[in-house]
Amino acid sequence: MRPSSPPARRLLAAGIGYAVLVVVLSWPLVTRLGTAFIKPSQPGGSAIWGRNDLDLLAWILAWTAHALVAAPMALFQANIFHPAPDTLASSEHLIGLLPISAPVFLATGNAVLTYNVTTLVVIWLGAVFTYLLATEWSGRAAAGFLGGAIFALGEANVLSFVRVHVSAVALFPLVLLLAWRAVDDPRRSRLVALVLVTAVQLLAGIYVAFELLALLAAFVPALVWHARRRRGSCVAPLAAMALGGLVLVPVALPYLRVRAAGVLPDLETSLAIVPTFTPPVGRLWDAILADITWPGLVLAALGIASRSTPAEIRAALVSIGLVGFVLSLGPTFPGSPYEQLMRFVPGFAGMRAPSRFLVLTHLALAIAATMGAARLLRAIESRWRSREAAPGGGRRRLAAGFAASTVAAALLLVWVRARPLPLPIVRDPLHGVFMAPHLWLRDHAADGPVLDVPVANSALHAGLMLATTRAMLGSTLHWLPLLNGYSGHAPASHRLLMTLAQRLPDEEAFAEICALAAPRWIVAHTALMDDAEREAWRKADRRLPLKRHAEFDRNVIYEADCPPPTLRGALLTELSGTPSETSLLGTPMTPLPTSARRAELRAEIPTTLLRGELRWIRVDVENEGDRAWPGLSSSSSGVVRLQGRWRNPDGTVRATGEPYPLAFDLAPGRAGRAQLAVLVPTTPGEYDLEIGVEQAGSGWFAESGGSGVLRRKIRVQEPVRTDAAPSAERAA
Repeated sequence: MRPSSPPARRLLAAGIGYAVLVVVLSWPLVTRLGTAFIKPSQPGGSAIWGRNDLDLLAWILAWTAHALVAAPMALFQANIFHPAPDTLASSEHLIGLLPISAPVFLATGNAVLTYNVTTLVVIWLGAVFTYLLATEWSGRAAAGFLGGAIFALGEANVLSFVRVHVSAVALFPLVLLLAWRAVDDPRRSRLVALVLVTAVQLLAGIYVAFELLALLAAFVPALVWHARRRRGSCVAPLAAMALGGLVLVPVALPYLRVRAAGVLPDLETSLAIVPTFTPPVGRLWDAILADITWPGLVLAALGIASRSTPAEIRAALVSIGLVGFVLSLGPTFPGSPYEQLMRFVPGFAGMRAPSRFLVLTHLALAIAATMGAARLLRAIESRWRSREAAPGGGRRRLAAGFAASTVAAALLLVWVRARPLPLPIVRDPLHGVFMAPHLWLRDHAADGPVLDVPVANSALHAGLMLATTRAMLGSTLHWLPLLNGYSGHAPASHRLLMTLAQRLPDEEAFAEICALAAPRWIVAHTALMDDAEREAWRKADRRLPLKRHAEFDRNVIYEADCPPPTLRGALLTELSGTPSETSLLGTPMTPLPTSARRAELRAEIPTTLLRGELRWIRVDVENEGDRAWPGLSSSSSGVVRLQGRWRNPDGTVRATGEPYPLAFDLAPGRAGRAQLAVLVPTTPGEYDLEIGVEQAGSGWFAESGGSGVLRRKIRVQEPVRTDAAPSAERAA
């Protein structure tokens, strides 16, 4: 039997059905598209991290739509992490979603509405295009409806109401369908459509591009087989897909620049990191079972075994499913395909979440389940006909009844897998007192960079990270450059600038941050500060060249009178990947001799800390050596930094923390106050905390003949719940 396309009326009915299901599954989001997000829920972890990513994704969609019109040639020069270049390339770009997101944002300027509409449309399109492919290959529209429901409306995609970069695979089945049809009839319009669809899907994101390439690598042998059986040629569709792939060239350039600058991890670092993001086989199987369900797996097995389905289609599904599953295993066994791809395919080493490739397995199983459902329908109908149980018009009614039963099964499957409704939502992300300063900047600020304080200077500080991503969302109201930022890979300048910003309103820190980035506007969210910080900012305009413009319930806007940024050029040179021979102030970055590696550290540290907390410690550092230390630099080599580590009672090192630059050069005999964060062990007990001075690339001073270690005995105890501390989530 030769598969056929669904009539337009069936396609329309399927599209309406999927639209209703998407609305139901996301309820009540459709009633608040411009004023709320679905609240991420992460079992076993803090939902704030999901909120951070959600804000980031909404900002990306808004930025790409804005840049498309305002400055298309500067698309990757996004307004976060000012003044670093190519900042969009520090995360996903989602350019392929512009056909949906751009009209919405350009018409409304609402990043929340843009994100929600884009997400719902992407999921809906995934269902419709899976329906088209499944119906084409199975010959049954009702079975095709089931396939679209299994793939696009399953757990993986529905969770993507808050992770659009995961669900942005809507065109996968359409690429397969167009390529398959182009073998039978390589008409020009079909080939042009294949070029465009391939290009748009590849532009949907870096992960998605690699997923599609893996999908096509698994699919092409079956396509060649199909061409031979049809006595046709697959040259034209292969050429069309290759032509569509050329869009990756200009997109790859900023990512290559970012990699050359050292922002993205190198191969060895990636090989150490990726296994920690790779779930065990059992969890992958649980994900498949949750998405496909046992009845779906039974139907998939029936479809793969069905001889009524062309052998090349079954081979394609098996190949796609296996490739997706094997890649989802990551580099967890010697010589794994994932590890080889990391070593030899440019850019693949940055794919640190192998489980994302499981989408290929989900797609293959969904289509295979369609084949199984179609075979089951044919078998039942054939049996009824052989018994003459429903002659004439009764047979047609009986066939319609079977089809309706299949659609009902699809609806039941969607309902069984759905999360409890209504879904929790985050209200008014672009309004409220936290956003009031950004609305003021939209209406009153003509230009100039913006700094939001307090800042997030550690990836572990979830609350202030949320404040940062909310500032990014706020920047979509005015599009002024923002010193703050959040992404998968922050530029090297970020740690240096946030270290300085964390010290504000200190005069020296203000002078240095002006010299590097020259912020014109400072938004101080005093509700997120402790009492000492709040008091310091209350008097900030008396000590610094700041002008208070407006206040919105402890959210204050200052205008900073910064001189021209004298060190910005040197900072940009460092960020280009050029090896630094001196700090930004000219101090040599060469390894310090033993005579220069002498320090005295003083700090007030409580003797009791709470398990699992992130504790910031201010340390007075004095240079007792005979040479100046390079500290004001974004370099990862040669700069002098502070670092903390914990020792068990037996003296073994339990954990080593992140290093933090001094953020000032320090001459012999001079002292300065720096800060670092230490993550307290999660197990209560007695520990030794060590804080040391180190030179990046040369280790701790005290371990190479010098001095400079502060030691404290710390008792770690269980936390006591309190609501007294300021909450970034409540304030935002």
